Amino acid sequence: MTAVFVTRLTRNAVDESFALARLGYPNMTFAGWREIAGHQLDDPAPVGGILLARDAAGRLKGLLLCSLSVCIAAKPSVQIERLISFDISDPRSVADALLAEVFKLGSHQGCENICLVRPLESPAVATAQILASDVAVLCQMF
Repeated sequence: MTAVFVTRLTRNAVDESFALARLGYPNMTFAGWREIAGHQLDDPAPVGGILLARDAAGRLKGLLLCSLSVCIAAKPSVQIERLISFDISDPRSVADALLAEVFKLGSHQGCENICLVRPLESPAVATAQILASDVAVLCQMF
């Protein structure tokens, strides 16, 4: 298992993290990434923003974009927009470290739920995923 260290994005890591951002957002431009990262750095939230994962040598291995989401009938949620993990031999350990950190941050803010941002490009796929999840309660009398 690869040792992984997770921190929030800093201004001096914005340009370096662009290559990983492109893996998760293939159409992202360098200027677009700088703008997104700049907004997150200018308006940091207790939960949310951009988290980076590095190995023991300081090499960038992962990126996670998340935010705090208010719910109607439940406590706040951590909303994960994108998780990008890159490692030649063990990308799962990078992903696990990023998720552990976001869960810890969310828990400190009273979050009890998680939301995943998914594209609406295929309503049938989205419907199947919603109905298969814990958020769906289907009741039938006959």
